[in-house]
This record gives sequence, structure tokens and C-alpha cells, in this order.
Amino acid sequence: MIKLTLPMPRLGETMDSGTIASWTLSEGDFFERGDTLLELETDKTLVEYPALESGRLVETLVVEGDVVDVGDPIAIIETDKTWPIIGNQDEGASPADPMSPSAAAGAVSSSVTNEASNEAAFSGNGVRATPFARRLATLGSVDLTELVGTGRRQRIEATDVIAALKGEITQRPEFLLLHGLGSNAMSWNGLITSLEANGGRVNAINLPGHGDNPREANRIDDLADDVIAHLRSQSGKVCLVGHSLGALVAAKVACQVPTAVSKIVLIAPAGCGPEINSDFVRGLANVKDMEHLRALLAMLGPKANAIPEAAASNMLEELSRGRLHDLVDQLLDGNSSRLDILPLLAEIGEKLSVSVVVGTQDQVVPRDHLFRLPSHINIHVVNAGHVPHWDAPTEIAALLQQ
Repeated sequence: MIKLTLPMPRLGETMDSGTIASWTLSEGDFFERGDTLLELETDKTLVEYPALESGRLVETLVVEGDVVDVGDPIAIIETDKTWPIIGNQDEGASPADPMSPSAAAGAVSSSVTNEASNEAAFSGNGVRATPFARRLATLGSVDLTELVGTGRRQRIEATDVIAALKGEITQRPEFLLLHGLGSNAMSWNGLITSLEANGGRVNAINLPGHGDNPREANRIDDLADDVIAHLRSQSGKVCLVGHSLGALVAAKVACQVPTAVSKIVLIAPAGCGPEINSDFVRGLANVKDMEHLRALLAMLGPKANAIPEAAASNMLEELSRGRLHDLVDQLLDGNSSRLDILPLLAEIGEKLSVSVVVGTQDQVVPRDHLFRLPSHINIHVVNAGHVPHWDAPTEIAALLQQ
């Protein structure tokens, strides 16, 4: 076998050094082509250093937390084939010139590449790929024309090249977003942009009684039936995301068609207890004027209260149609909630991964409801009101992309 010294790669024109975030292997461990050897941290992002061929980690020359200059040795490996970024070396030989293009390591960025860089990543063969993906493909002898990218507009990401190195096929994550009472699919626009920018396929639908959905909702089950019909018209599995009343609908759907769901994320879910802001719920069904609507929006959080006048006018027109009365009558018993999502979550937990997002400033459902959730639930508490995907969009997008 060939013994090689791995250098600290240059991950950008202005990078002079990087920090060893973590080693994923121990000395003596064997690795396959495409396996992550270690994670590096720069001032911009956290990146993975992948193996370009199979081999064995002989010795780590630096430890986690060390700051290493570009080009300095970080590890010694044994491998059957020479890696393009290094060339043949005897143990102790100097690494390749870090200033040359061939010395740049095939590291995979965990951050979203900006659109300008992506567009510049076109090559003569017409393939769209990020610069990291193109560099890694060159070093690993991967034909980009044979890959289907999981990035935006099928752009090839570095993770796609890593998968090809491992002999795997990457799948674009797919999301189905279900809005809450009195809202519509457009309420997800900001989150949709983030998910699509990271390669996700996203579908947000209007539930019965909302938006342009012509079907009325006399019962909460009508909402779930509509979602189930949608899923049965599609192929593959989705990450099912529901907000507020939409979270209860998502739980019902997951119980009935678990084979169509990969995981479920519930944002500020209704039904974890009888306590609820009944004035807010009834207000949505009986909104009087713009002043009344603005008062309701103020209960949702700072971002909701800042909705532009044109969007608020559209919302007022939609709510004034009076399509929510039957749902609200079923939802409330006096000033208490009739909903109970807990038995559904107990059933789902045997089949799917479930995450719940709770806002610390929620004025519609008490944040203390999180203490009633089953133990198998992954709970995420964020500094937000009743609409965390408006108040903390970056955190919610990151959670969904895990």
C-alpha cells in the first residue's frame, strides 16, 4: 500500500488556516471511498474532508481544536491508489503545494452556496454543479453527466458526488406543509425558499375551507381526508410538517397512512391540553375589520404583526367569507379546546420519528404543553411566538433538513 500525508486543504481564496472540528475515524480504522475522515471549521462554515479512495488511517498529526495552516500535514494514511490532491509521497514527505489547484481538498460544504456561485458552476458539458462538487468530482474521477443533482433546479451538490463515491444514490428530501386555522399555503413562503435552496422538494397545500380549496370543512376529519387523498395521488414518502391545527391534521394523517410519511414535524401543535386562547380562535371565524385582524395578528408574534397592508387586506377578505365557523365549533368547548393530539402521538411514535417545535412566546397555546408530550418526542424550544417558522425561520429550516 502507498503511504500518504494528508495536507490541510485550502477551502477558499482567503483561507489561511482551519480548525480541526472532529475526527470521524480513529488511528488504525479502515475507510472506504467517500467516507468522511474529519470535519474542518473555517470562519465561514463547517466542511467534511472525504476519502477519495479506500484505505487506513495510520496516524493523526493534529487533534480536535487545533488551528492548522493551509498545506500543513494533518494525517498519515495508507491507500492502494494515489490521491490527486497529494501525489506519491514517502512518509514524512512534504505535501503538495497548497496554492496549486490540485492541492485543494475535496471538502464538502454544509452551507448553502449562493446563487451567483452556482450559476458560475456551469461547464462546457452543460451540467450545473457547485464549485465544491465539481472539484470533488474531478479528484474522485466521478462523471457529473451521470448524476442527478439534488440541489435547486437539479444542481449537483457535493453530497451527490460523495454519494457517487460511495456507490449510493442521493434522494432529494420532500416536504408537505400543512398550515393552521385561518391561514393558507402562502404562509410557508419563507420556509419554502430556504428548503428549496437546499435541494428540497416542497409542496404546501390549502386545506378545505381555506385559500383556493373549493371544498368546505365541516369537521376536522375533512382536513385529514383531503391530505390523505393528496398523498395517495403522489409517489414516495414526505416529511409531513403541520402548524397549529395543521399539526393535529398531520398527526391524524400519519396514523392513517404511515407508509407515505418519512417523518413528522409539528410546529406549535394544538391539542396537547385543554388550554387555548379561545378569543383568538373565535376571532378568526368572526373577524370584523382591519383593526380587529391586526389585534389577532399581534397574538401570533412580532413578524405576524408586521405583515404588510396588502397581505393583511387579502387575509381580511379571506376570513370574512365565514368558512371557519363549523371548524371552530368543533374545536372549542366553551373556552377550552376539544382537541387531543396525545393519543395520536403515542401511536405515531411506534412508527415514525416525531419532532415538536414550541415557541417560548406563544400566546395561543401554552408553552407548558411541552411537558405533556410523550417521552419519544424530539422537542425543540425556540424564541418565537405561535408561528416559529416566521419568527425563527433559520432554526426551523435547519431542523427540517436534519
